[in-house]
Amino acid sequence: MEEASNRSHVQRKRTRISEENLHISAFAVVGDGKGSILLLKAGQAHPLSFRRGNLLLPAVILEFGEWPFTAAKRAVTAQLDGAELLEPKFREIQSYMGSHWDLCFVYDFDGRKAQKLSARPPYVEASYYRLSALPRDAIAPDHLEVIEGSAASKRA
Repeated sequence: MEEASNRSHVQRKRTRISEENLHISAFAVVGDGKGSILLLKAGQAHPLSFRRGNLLLPAVILEFGEWPFTAAKRAVTAQLDGAELLEPKFREIQSYMGSHWDLCFVYDFDGRKAQKLSARPPYVEASYYRLSALPRDAIAPDHLEVIEGSAASKRA
C-alpha cells in the first residue's frame, strides 16, 4: 500500500508558472512607531499608468538572483530620499493568486531612524497614515492586500 502511494506521488507532475505570471516582490512597511505607516503617491510620470494617483507601499519586483532583504532595501532607497540609514527587518511572506501569482516578502522599517523621508520621482508624496484610518479607496488594491494581509500590521 505504501509503495503504491509513493508511486502515485512520483507520477504527479509539477506545473511551472511562466515568468509573466509570477511576481516575486519585496514590500517595505515603514512605520512611525505610533501606529502609522508610510505610503507613497504615484505621480503622472509613474511608468505604470494604472498606478498613477494611487497610494503605494515602497516595493520592487526582485531581480533574478537578488535576495529579498536586498530588494527591500533597494525599494526604500530608490523611492525615498533620506532612507539610507533604514534597515529591513523581515516580517513575513504572503502569497496571493489573482490574474497572476504574487509572492511577497514583507519587511518592516523603523521610520524614526530617518531624519526626514520624502518621495523620489516618479512618486510625488510620502506621508504617514494611521492604520486605523487608512484611505483604502486611494491605495492600490494589491498593496492594500499586503497591508491588510499582515497580522503584524498593528505593530507599525
